[in-house]
Amino acid sequence: MIIAEALNPREPFSIERRRLLEHLTQRNYAYLIAHSNESLSASQEQLFNTYLTRLKGGEPLAYILGEQEFYGLSFKVNPQVLIPRPDTELLVDHALSLIQTLNHPQVIDLGTGSGAIAITLTKHCPALTMTATDVSPAALSLAQHNAKLILKDKSSSVIWLQSNWFEQVTGLFDVIVSNPPYIAPGDPHLHGDGLPFEPQLALTADNQGTQALASIIKDSPRYLKRPGYLFLEHGYDQAAFVAQALEQEGFTEIKLHLDFNHHPRLTQGTLR
Repeated sequence: MIIAEALNPREPFSIERRRLLEHLTQRNYAYLIAHSNESLSASQEQLFNTYLTRLKGGEPLAYILGEQEFYGLSFKVNPQVLIPRPDTELLVDHALSLIQTLNHPQVIDLGTGSGAIAITLTKHCPALTMTATDVSPAALSLAQHNAKLILKDKSSSVIWLQSNWFEQVTGLFDVIVSNPPYIAPGDPHLHGDGLPFEPQLALTADNQGTQALASIIKDSPRYLKRPGYLFLEHGYDQAAFVAQALEQEGFTEIKLHLDFNHHPRLTQGTLR
């Protein structure tokens, strides 16, 4: 198979084909176009066809490649963790803007998964002290691996803790950030967009997807300094629920942020 045939834009998954070829050949797109008449090796062709079969079966490209870009950084991913998504960069944007105004801030990321939020915040604000939790040992192991790859000699600055939300957490923090599960079990969206391949524990929550959000909001005041700040990613239809829950726990200055599709996606609150 020549590169031009593999790249064929008239075939399904044209963008994914390009990404697969860049991954297999370790060459960029410009090189592939310039050498489009060259042949793939037998092993490359076999892997390419295997990857295409997996794509056609609905498996996310990130799991096939074993990596996903987030906030300009490359994170290793596998089916034990959610694939970091562009919408979550919104949380990093707003949390980072606040964190950078604080003096040696103490920050905790609840349900860290691949470590995308915790590592990205640490990368861009080395002065902070970061604690990252997850209930899954496999997720924590991968997050620690990502920290070593991205933060290198500063990877030890992140404290990794196996915990179901705050269960094993002690101390007080300036900022709490979390992208918890917020999809209701049985939601039809779970059947598409590669979601059947992702860990359901990290996707779904009871009470129409609000259980984890409610738990974090209820417990956060016991772990926040004054002033303290909470940033929560949530579903497009959960903004009113989150705002009301924050108000009931004494949070003020509640702000809602829209994602790239102009849907409600992130709410922050302040506890004074």
